[in-house]
Amino acid sequence: MKLIPHNPGIHKSAFFTLIGMFICSLTSLQAQRKADEPLSYTDDLELEWQNVADTLLLRAASRSLIPVQIYFHGRINGNQLNSFLLMPGDSLRLLAVPAVKSDTIFKKRFRDSVRVSYYFGHRSLIDPDLDHLYRLPFKRGKKYEVSQSFNGKSSHFSEKSKYAVDFQLDVGEPVYAARSGMVFKVIDWFTKQGGEELKYAANKIVIRHDDGTMASYVHLDYRGSFVKEGDWVEEGEKIGFPV
Repeated sequence: MKLIPHNPGIHKSAFFTLIGMFICSLTSLQAQRKADEPLSYTDDLELEWQNVADTLLLRAASRSLIPVQIYFHGRINGNQLNSFLLMPGDSLRLLAVPAVKSDTIFKKRFRDSVRVSYYFGHRSLIDPDLDHLYRLPFKRGKKYEVSQSFNGKSSHFSEKSKYAVDFQLDVGEPVYAARSGMVFKVIDWFTKQGGEELKYAANKIVIRHDDGTMASYVHLDYRGSFVKEGDWVEEGEKIGFPV
């Protein structure tokens, strides 16, 4: 299991990941997904070009239960061009271009020159409780080896994972919530795990806590979630099974 605080397989044992982030979060309920269906930004927001009074608009609408921070970066130099905070259930204008000769040409030029990305939450929306003591996310009385911790050489060296902690849980050992909060993301439809090519195909449950921080419980089994998006879970509540 990994425990990763962020500031602004079946073997004899199995890995479970817990990622705690100091980012505000929430997200929309999802319908049952097909096995190994790829992730899409449309799960969280809608981007739409509109023509209004001789003006070409790019608008974003939230499909998330939590705030989403949208970024524009230049594709060539990577510089941040603009950012927008999109609140749950809201929509906003990202771009307005008056009287363009060809919408198709402009949209292509925009796609070729600007990279659009987004993250859940914003640092200004959280007040992390740095003194909170997390419960271990497995059954009380059990003991498991920590196979990798902060800044681990195997995989804990990126900004997102450098505070991860991996616990080796027995196969079939349930995962428990390490802290109370609202479930805002459930991904449990991937049948394969492991390897660089599958890093965007990880089953996980993400929970937002009262102070705006969040924790991701990653490397869960296919259909291994006991909770759904929008559920409130208490500390120590059983939420899923790891692979």
